[in-house]
Amino acid sequence: MPTTNLIVNGDFSSGAAGWDGTDIEARHSEHVYLQNNETTNIVAEMNGGKNAVTVMEQTFSIGDDVTREITLDAALRSSAAGTTANEDGFTVEILDSSGTVIAIQTIFPQTYSFTSFTMDVDFPEAGDYTIRLTEIGTNQNGSGAIVDNIALLVCFTNGTEIDTPTGVRPIETLRAGNLVQTANGPKEIRWIGKRRVTPTEQRLNPKLAPVTITAGALGGGLPTSDLRVSRQHRMLATSPIAERMFGTADVFVAAIKLTELNGIDVDTSGAMVTYYHMLFDDHEIVTANGAPSESLFTGPEAIRAIAPEAQEELRFLFPHLFSQHIAPQSAAFIPDGKRQRRFVERMARSGRAVIDTAPLTRRNAA
Repeated sequence: MPTTNLIVNGDFSSGAAGWDGTDIEARHSEHVYLQNNETTNIVAEMNGGKNAVTVMEQTFSIGDDVTREITLDAALRSSAAGTTANEDGFTVEILDSSGTVIAIQTIFPQTYSFTSFTMDVDFPEAGDYTIRLTEIGTNQNGSGAIVDNIALLVCFTNGTEIDTPTGVRPIETLRAGNLVQTANGPKEIRWIGKRRVTPTEQRLNPKLAPVTITAGALGGGLPTSDLRVSRQHRMLATSPIAERMFGTADVFVAAIKLTELNGIDVDTSGAMVTYYHMLFDDHEIVTANGAPSESLFTGPEAIRAIAPEAQEELRFLFPHLFSQHIAPQSAAFIPDGKRQRRFVERMARSGRAVIDTAPLTRRNAA
């Protein structure tokens, strides 16, 4: 399912449009507020004018009772403006339709550059809710905290669906010890980790942006719904072209290589994304949104892509993964980058689908 931000104009690209409140200042770019910053991206200041309190709010609808995550980027206005850490900031409140506050968090930026903040919210039922940001700090000088990229993303609850022996489950609900259906039958997850990539991180490093594979883009109606994966995450291609090129119909191809095909593109929205990693005793072919894909492959490049704290956990739990003397075995053939590119080019020219024969997972289940 594609990521949808329930907050309208959370990046302030349209100024204060979509926001109600008092003393809203959302018309200047970052370089007006932050030193050594030439970015023309529009942001909002949580202290729009002297002797006034800035309040920004908007109402949105939730379709079910879920826990979701609000994310935003915040910074202190440059030191010359007289802002102070732990004094200049703002509160974030979530109110239900009766005006009752169901969640609140205080944000005090500590630096003069953007930092990402997150806030978990338990929505008790479907309905209308309001997000409200209220200035904290002295308002005598008209300077305060800067805020940008406010988002409430549905992808955290409507995530990638993984086939298990008992049916499909959202990947965020899976834990170590759970069984997942693989091409080799049910296998136990040994470790599962995640890495959140914020809008700021994606702006600084566009290679962190996900690839979206739209429903049906791989062929055979797969994936069954839009699937978002990291650029280097590999999907299983099953094709006569692969048989002719590599001597096997089943090959793994990095998602970024597949963007040469219709319906597969880099997501440039900048919306926050969470990448999940499932580790089994062996590299496995799993089914994500109906499409065959890979589990975590513990080669050196894949390990480096994991957050440092996750690397430390893996090193403690599975030290053999970091041994230079043990080469991991892949669940299917992985051509090198140049041959993956040629393979995709041939599929594009011929109009053949990525999944042009029955996926290995289906053949083994038959």
